[in-house]
Amino acid sequence: MSLDYRIFSFLILSFLLPTLINSSPHPQRGNRQDHRPADKVAVVEQTTTTTTSDDTAVIDQDDSKNDDDDTPIVPSSGSGSGSGKRGLAYNSSSPSLQVFANSDISWVHSWSSSPFDAPSEFLFVPTLWGDEPPHTDNWASLAEGHPYLMSFNEPDIIGQANMEVGDAVAAYKRLMFPLRKDGVQIGAPSVCSGSGENEAGIPMGTGWLREFLGQCNDPNSCVADFVSGHWYGCPGGTCSVSDDVSSFKGYVDELISTAGRRDVWVPEFQRYGDEAGQREFLEDVLPWLDSSAVVRYAYYMVVDGILTTGGEVNALGSAYAGI
Repeated sequence: MSLDYRIFSFLILSFLLPTLINSSPHPQRGNRQDHRPADKVAVVEQTTTTTTSDDTAVIDQDDSKNDDDDTPIVPSSGSGSGSGKRGLAYNSSSPSLQVFANSDISWVHSWSSSPFDAPSEFLFVPTLWGDEPPHTDNWASLAEGHPYLMSFNEPDIIGQANMEVGDAVAAYKRLMFPLRKDGVQIGAPSVCSGSGENEAGIPMGTGWLREFLGQCNDPNSCVADFVSGHWYGCPGGTCSVSDDVSSFKGYVDELISTAGRRDVWVPEFQRYGDEAGQREFLEDVLPWLDSSAVVRYAYYMVVDGILTTGGEVNALGSAYAGI
């Protein structure tokens, strides 16, 4: 399916959803399902990630941040300008990231192990999207040389990595932990912002993450240096900007609490709705993120209609990237 078709479908849904849901109030976080773009699965499936069955010996590394101490961490800095936290989410169909040069962007990720010709000025963070081929093909070799590695994309959603906690822990031990050497930091699977259980009875959001961290707590076989979470606002932009801001900050605070002393990343988040509403949302949350315990974050995503128009940075992209 072409990117243009997916964007067209997404825009149509954005206009129809408010009518279809009768302008329903902001969903409660207690049992809400994650609101995600209809094209997200297709976007991820276009990318190619990688793996190894090699169970190499574990190499000792400092695990001081992986205990139950809730002492706040000091965010590490990135290599770019600004806070060093701000990044870009993109894929093989995105416009060239070169248009974001000389901005507040310091890192990028593509939901895969391929940087797709991203400019070298940006730190690229590979992702092991799932625990099966093609995502696991050559993962160990493609991940080599990168200081940070992200794991399984939304295992708490059936249409994404779709993994029970125990299965994810076993795969993480086999595919991720052997790469945690020579200062490389590895991240727990990226969860959605839903809560309760999905249709298969699997916990969602920070509930899934808490179970994962409870089972992945052996310094000799399973450690997560950072946790990662995704957030989307009300479908169609039907909530007020202030409601979405409150929901987003509440979710991030929950991630920080769940993380303990681990670093916190938010590599995928977006408010739905028109450009004006998205800009107002970013004007509120970006300074808050830059002063928070969040280490890295990325707005969804580099694609025409969101952060770019005609392959060039648009007004929203400029506001986000500080251009």
